[in-house]
Formats: sequence, C-alpha cells, structure tokens
Amino acid sequence: MGNWDVYVDHPSHYNIPGRKECIEEMKEKYGAEITIIFCLTNAYKYLYRAGLKEGNPLEQDINKAKKYYEFSEKLIESSYNSDPQIYPALKKIFYLRKDIKDMLDKEDE
Repeated sequence: MGNWDVYVDHPSHYNIPGRKECIEEMKEKYGAEITIIFCLTNAYKYLYRAGLKEGNPLEQDINKAKKYYEFSEKLIESSYNSDPQIYPALKKIFYLRKDIKDMLDKEDE
C-alpha cells in the first residue's frame, strides 16, 4: 500500500467512537440493496474522476473504487446467500456492477 492507505482502508473519519463504521450502519439502516448501489456508484465516481481531484492521486482514487467494489461484491454474496428472494433486486444492478468491473480491469492493464 502507498501513503493513500489511511484514506482507503477504514479511514478514521468514517468511524465515530462508540458506533459502527459508517458503511455498516448504512447496511443495517437502509438495507443491502441501497448500500450495494451506494458502493457501486461511489466506485464509479472514483474511477470517473481518478487523478483529477486536487490532492487525490490517481492510485488513491483507483484503490477507493476497488474497496467500494469489493464491499459491494461481499454484500451481494452475503445478501443472496441469506435471502435468495433478493435476487430480482440485485439483478437490476448487475449492469452497473459489470461496468465498474470493466473499468477496474482496464485500470489494471
């Protein structure tokens, strides 16, 4: 990891003392489907602007996108395994998921 790791891997500004990490609270409060969409659209945002925001190096933005994508994948898998009825809702977001995966693969080339 580079110097960007503190901004990518569980940054302190998303961890309020005495509470769960923000993304975990979102999952509990709003449910899997909304949290998955949030993660995928954030991944898209970071890939879209990668290296363009002042003070955010390209590598940091790409790694943020990867973290959000990975979290969405874990959430999709755990949601489907615990409740197969969620599949129709997840199916709606598969195209977005594929777009993000394609963008990440392109960055890795």
